[in-house]
Amino acid sequence: MISDFPEISSVQKIYYSGIRTIYSDLCMILVDTHTHIFGEQFQTDLAAVVERALKIGVRSMLLPNIESSTIGMVSEACLQHPQLKPMWGLHPCHVLANWKEELERIYPMFDQFPACAVGEIGLDFYWSKEFIEEQKQALTIQLGWAQEKSIPVSLHTREATREAIDLVKPFAAKGVQGVFHCFSGTEDEAREITEMGFFLGVGGSITYKKNPLRDFINQIPLDHIVLETDAPYLPPVPYRGKRNEPAYLQEVAYGLSDLYQISPARIAEITTANAVSLFDLESH
Repeated sequence: MISDFPEISSVQKIYYSGIRTIYSDLCMILVDTHTHIFGEQFQTDLAAVVERALKIGVRSMLLPNIESSTIGMVSEACLQHPQLKPMWGLHPCHVLANWKEELERIYPMFDQFPACAVGEIGLDFYWSKEFIEEQKQALTIQLGWAQEKSIPVSLHTREATREAIDLVKPFAAKGVQGVFHCFSGTEDEAREITEMGFFLGVGGSITYKKNPLRDFINQIPLDHIVLETDAPYLPPVPYRGKRNEPAYLQEVAYGLSDLYQISPARIAEITTANAVSLFDLESH
């Protein structure tokens, strides 16, 4: 029942009621710019997950590598499904004592299996602060990879947005672009990020009533926004408590539609164009 989901927006209520509107009649073309569907939670039904995404208009799904042990999983998923595109990088939560060896194992993948981005890289001060300096060094090296390869980055910046901006800014000045994935910073930080040519990754949490991002996201031009699921994490309303997947990306478009007060189709059109251009998806 609609009443079971108090956080549903007005646009979504129309959609879930089954009423045919101009919004639901339009076919949205979407890009999931950050999804972990290569992981263990999708090992038994990846093909079905991809098929569901394709049916609702998700044409490309970008997979951020985590560490050297996930290279095979990312590669296999992308080989099985041409709609999946790899990124190569070392996640900040996996920057440990052996981080240099990890980078040495990951770097050759850019020649062996061309990537659409360097990712998932960044800083994470939430789970542990034991390797903060190593995280910063690893991020700097991987930003250098992006500059060298002329590809963007997908940045994880949990409780470290300010520090990440400071490290990224010199590379942005040299032409490096990318996404602050799962953006959770302030409005001032959002403006600073977009002013240096980067994008904000917006996912299912935008449908959460208490998400502070809802207070100002509509002040950020849509030409600096891309959509993501971060599946299996952060499922949107009305799927909270379930495994997230790319097929739920349309709920992000509906959530932004309510906040920007424009049609979901227009949200999809702009954000998909952003993703295609940033990640050069037409050539992949």
